[in-house]
Amino acid sequence: MTAYTAFNAVLAMLVLPTAYLVLSGERRWPERALAARIGLLVTLLAYPWDFFAIAMGVWRYPAHPGLTIYSVPLNDLVFIWLCTVLTSSLLLRMGRGEASRKGHAESENADTERTRNQG
Repeated sequence: MTAYTAFNAVLAMLVLPTAYLVLSGERRWPERALAARIGLLVTLLAYPWDFFAIAMGVWRYPAHPGLTIYSVPLNDLVFIWLCTVLTSSLLLRMGRGEASRKGHAESENADTERTRNQG
């Protein structure tokens, strides 16, 4: 096991439970699946970046970076996925909070408007 693989394992032990806890509530599984899909999409979009940077010699890895997919270390792809899952989980949670606050404000405005119309 390379040091980078160990780093990704520790990162996964921190990120996955945190993302799980951040997305709690009634709609947790669809949001968790969405965060995983967003992570996959970003990883697939970042793969060509890594591939061409390595092919053009912009950056290099040690002689044995671990498993690779067309010269891109699998550890890089795992790292990108983990970071994206955590970020998208936090953003989904923040968006849910905004929606609930907005809905609460709209209901307060409707109550105030209803009181004015009755009086």
